Amino acid sequence: MEDPKSLVSSEKSTGSSSSVLGTIQGLPYRTNQITDSFNSVLAMIQGLHNHHHDHHRSNRTNPSSPQFPSKQPKYWPVFGPPDEDLISSLPDSLLQEILCFLPIEDAIKTSFLSRRWRSLWTQMPTLSFTRECFASKHAKRAAFVNETLARFIGPKIKNFLINFKFDEFMDASLDEWVLFATSHHVEKLSLLLDGGFLYAPFAECKPYSLPQFLYVNFSLNVLILRQCVVSPTSQVSWPSLKVLSINYSRLDTEAIEYVLSGSPNLQKLKLHNCGGVNRISSMSLEVLVVDAIYEPHEKNELVTQISCPNLQSLSLSGYMYRRTFRLMHASSLSKANLSFVMTIDKKDKYDCKKHRSILRDLLEKLCHVEELTVGTWCLQAGFINMGNKGHIFSIVETPLFGTGN
Repeated sequence: MEDPKSLVSSEKSTGSSSSVLGTIQGLPYRTNQITDSFNSVLAMIQGLHNHHHDHHRSNRTNPSSPQFPSKQPKYWPVFGPPDEDLISSLPDSLLQEILCFLPIEDAIKTSFLSRRWRSLWTQMPTLSFTRECFASKHAKRAAFVNETLARFIGPKIKNFLINFKFDEFMDASLDEWVLFATSHHVEKLSLLLDGGFLYAPFAECKPYSLPQFLYVNFSLNVLILRQCVVSPTSQVSWPSLKVLSINYSRLDTEAIEYVLSGSPNLQKLKLHNCGGVNRISSMSLEVLVVDAIYEPHEKNELVTQISCPNLQSLSLSGYMYRRTFRLMHASSLSKANLSFVMTIDKKDKYDCKKHRSILRDLLEKLCHVEELTVGTWCLQAGFINMGNKGHIFSIVETPLFGTGN
């Protein structure tokens, strides 16, 4: 194997000292003298580095040396020495962001790594308590959440998530957790609960009702709810709220009017399996998604009026039980999805003429949209006159007939 210094000497003969610097700095270096042996390559790199280091020291005493410039190279290798701890060089704020990707229990265990890590997790911007994190029973889950929040010292919470089965004895604890999140100026609040179904005989327990103090909040940007009772007793004030998602929750027209009137900057609203809403009216709303409605106690068909002059995207999907829709003001719509299925009880008579009339009224209000998606049930239940040839038209397959329980 050739001496690495001889390679440097050959470079000197060509007067290309920049190639040697390029090799040290990780830049491309072409030579036909590099062998196929990995060890030879390593030896060559080490030799070049040592040779450059010796010449660099000599340049300090001999500034006129033409082979190597006296000033520092402009670029340095990306990675430091192998023994350098790159993780410890990161700032606390970035380490806390990384900890947010771990389950909360694992994030807390990092406090045993060193003195610096002992309190890092106590200021994480995201606190997520999910059922996957707990192998213990509900009472121990509540105790764990309480102890975790007691040790938290961060000034602000960006994202706060509760996702596990709800029991009635947790009512007071949930109120305290929500209060803790709001007192830390939470931006995204997610209460995803299971077990408190809203319709008998499915209910395992009484569902959780949102505390009244939550309806006045100035920091919330995103609110996601599942199996919660939304029933404000007075005006709602959510001036920063932009995204609201309500799933399997009890609503009524008065409640949704309070919410929409108190959210002047709301841009996206999603209602999944939320009955009792007869009117949706908002000046700021841009995206509306209504996915499935089941109201077993209703004996007559109900109509939801949609009045959103700045609405750009509308989606009506899923099984709609005794519920139809009427577009009142939606002149800004550019995208619409009608892939719902109107369901009936087995004892009811299917009224094709009535459903055809409902669909035709909807489509007449959508004749100006640029992109229209229509499910197969809507196609088969009604006669469609496209009118505007500029539509982008697509089909989503859904069952022709649906029956409710």
